[in-house]
Amino acid sequence: MKRTLLSAILLLCYVISYGQQKTDSFSTKGVEIICPIPDFSKPYTPSYIAPPIEYLRKFDKNARPQADRSKFIVTYVDFPTDAKAAFQKAVDIWQSILISDVPIRLTARWESLGKTILGSASANSLYRDFSGANKAFTYYPIALAEKMAHQELNGNNPDIVARFNSDFNWYLGTDGKTPANRQDFVSTVLHEIGHGLGFFGSLRPYEADATQGIITDGGLPYIYDHFTENATNQKLLNTDVFKNPSTDLYKALTGGNLYANSPEILKNNDGVPARLYAPSTYSSGSSYSHLDETTYRTGTINATMTPQGANGEVNNNPGPIVLAFFRDMGWTGSSITHKRLTDLEDLNKALTFDVKLFSDTTYKPESVKLFYSLGDVKTTATEVKLTRKGTSDDYTFTLPADGKEKVISYYFTAEDNAGRKLITPAQAPETITTKIGTLTLKFETPYKFRIGADTTKPTATFVNNLSSIFATDTKLTLPSLTASDNIGIDTVYVEYQVDGKTLPSFGLTRTDAFEVISGGFGNSFSGTFDFTSLGLKGGEKISYRVIVQDKSKAKNKVIFPKTGYYDIQVQKILAAVSKYVTDFESTPKEDLYLKGFSVKAFGTGLNGGTALQTDHPYADGSENNYPNSSSDFYTNSIVNLLKPIILRSDTANIYFDEIALVEPGEDGLAFQSNGAVNRNFFDYVIVEGSKDGGKTWKWFQDGWDSNSQTAWRTAWDSKVDANGNSLAVADASLYKPRVINMLASGDFKAGEQILVRFRMLADVGGYGWGWSIDNLNIQGNNPRPTVVVKPLASEPTTETAELKLTPNPSTTGQFLLTAKFDKAVGNVTLSVGTLSGNEITSMDFQGVGRDFSQTVDLSRFVGGTYLIRMQTNNETLVRKAVYVK
Repeated sequence: MKRTLLSAILLLCYVISYGQQKTDSFSTKGVEIICPIPDFSKPYTPSYIAPPIEYLRKFDKNARPQADRSKFIVTYVDFPTDAKAAFQKAVDIWQSILISDVPIRLTARWESLGKTILGSASANSLYRDFSGANKAFTYYPIALAEKMAHQELNGNNPDIVARFNSDFNWYLGTDGKTPANRQDFVSTVLHEIGHGLGFFGSLRPYEADATQGIITDGGLPYIYDHFTENATNQKLLNTDVFKNPSTDLYKALTGGNLYANSPEILKNNDGVPARLYAPSTYSSGSSYSHLDETTYRTGTINATMTPQGANGEVNNNPGPIVLAFFRDMGWTGSSITHKRLTDLEDLNKALTFDVKLFSDTTYKPESVKLFYSLGDVKTTATEVKLTRKGTSDDYTFTLPADGKEKVISYYFTAEDNAGRKLITPAQAPETITTKIGTLTLKFETPYKFRIGADTTKPTATFVNNLSSIFATDTKLTLPSLTASDNIGIDTVYVEYQVDGKTLPSFGLTRTDAFEVISGGFGNSFSGTFDFTSLGLKGGEKISYRVIVQDKSKAKNKVIFPKTGYYDIQVQKILAAVSKYVTDFESTPKEDLYLKGFSVKAFGTGLNGGTALQTDHPYADGSENNYPNSSSDFYTNSIVNLLKPIILRSDTANIYFDEIALVEPGEDGLAFQSNGAVNRNFFDYVIVEGSKDGGKTWKWFQDGWDSNSQTAWRTAWDSKVDANGNSLAVADASLYKPRVINMLASGDFKAGEQILVRFRMLADVGGYGWGWSIDNLNIQGNNPRPTVVVKPLASEPTTETAELKLTPNPSTTGQFLLTAKFDKAVGNVTLSVGTLSGNEITSMDFQGVGRDFSQTVDLSRFVGGTYLIRMQTNNETLVRKAVYVK
């Protein structure tokens, strides 16, 4: 799909899914902040900002020893040894000033990033509404979220991923004496880690309309965004002032008057907000997520988090503004943590409310309270002082059972010794309101759970993408399933049949566990079919369904699919052949496995017959999720040739005629980067091979789309609707020949037996007519050899045969060639050439008797005079064909 349509669809999908499962997710993927190379054209002006005092004290023999206040665990990927010391110095600086009792896991990559990028960093994920957060419905970088929650939230996965340009001329020393035209590596690492820890926001131009600004992730901001404002102190998150999306928001991002304002920033910046980088042209990766370049100049202590370094600049200190900003985000503070209560059916079970207090300063033990209500907790709350467990920071309260069904809403509060109020969940009991376009969304903050009979079905996500296997496959992995429930998932299992015979069901295995925001817990589930004992031979149909059952007394279930079963066709691999040639007029059905394709009449196609074709038009993608997306889908339409090909060493070629009216990718965009298909290539067609019986597939060459042929792109663009779909209908003049060398990629070798498949991928938006394939020739004689046809006058002729060509001239490009021979001729080769002698097509016929008839279709070629040449065993017959176009 076009980028603008993709953005619009994803935003729409987010809005539609609000209040459904997507809002139950605590996390989203992080955003990469890209930093440009320094400007070395300016004079070399050495400057040095020393590390913070907390770091320097570690090396002062007269100072009191001070342990690091946090711990980074660094995983290096392709890093040179001589760069690690400088990297570690930057890590040590952050460890000396940042407070966290949860390790911060950082993956550092050393890789080529081109000529304009110095490095990049991202929080690997963002979390919201965890116990300990101070802002509701707000995403926090994972390292900060774990610090505030005081627990690992993403297991051992990295919290920060940083990349550094291996092509750049770095200074890898740690003494701060960076020479001219070299970039200080310590300073860069310090900067990139700062981004990963939280110095980045979500606001940016709207991809569907670059004149508008937008709060991304469906209108839920990042913690950074809460502190940003314009010159008149109007908060950018105020959707009454800055609609989301809107041109006003874009102007704020590019007006040069953008600020970060918080109590700690004011204390550490002479009472004024910190100016952010907001150039008149939005610069992706630089705008909004950096301090202003001109305000915080090279050589000053707050220059570390400006967008671009300078020739000779060394900054070993994040700066007081950044550290102040981080403190108000939550890097310094106190938290109430609590494992929320979930729905239960036992009316006679007492309820225990437990919390734990964490504080980087001190708090008032007597201030720890619970507020709960059987109605509106904002207006009818019961206030309870929690009981401290000894001298610990653990507090508890037990509510006796009363044997009644009820719904309870609740939250906790406390106060630190500076008078700051702590609340869990964040901002309870407020109602949070935000707007997306004309839609107003409201969120209730208090925890809520129900006691009584459970009739709520589990919430589950399962997308079947299994349609076929080969008879040689003994195991088949199911797509991943995620399921959650208000009182928990009891079991997930598979029921299946083979050709209608029911086989024993089997359970799926729990993998990742997670909590959902609406209450309750969930898991990912995985499982594998084992067909070893079935002795599949090919042709069987496997039917299955997946049942998700909760822990309730009612055993509430969700079944995939809602009705019936998913079907999997078993393909039989046939005997290998050295060549495969077909015009699809009489191809045996057992030769091909078709999904989303059919062999059908083209109408005015080549030879007026049938061809291998997708649906016309094809449908938007719906079967598979792109990585890291729950709303971006694709579907593969597939043709498997079930006769393996024994690869030749000389001409291992695939020839075919095709029309590919599939959605074009962005102009000039390559199909793939480092082996991964570029997402903005959108729809494509491709031919692939497998030498392991279909378990893995390799491209013979890069995929292609309508941009592959000017005529195809012209046809696609000739009739496009408002949604970017092409309504153009192909005709035979659009057929173009293609040749694919099966050895060119280096993945296959002569003598190997490989399966061949044709595949079309369709993404979630922007469909068209589709793909048609005719005259498939795998390792047969070249149907279009570069040969010279003898001039007509020199061709031998025969008086023993009658050869007719009608109509001639032809206005359609189709000619009926008939011949009568004195005796059976056996084999006939029919070729078409130009008057200049170049052969343009050729066909072989076997078992020809005394009569021969064949339609010659030249409609896909330009008008003019052609030579039609018939070669029998011992004679050549030639006629001129005039095509008036």
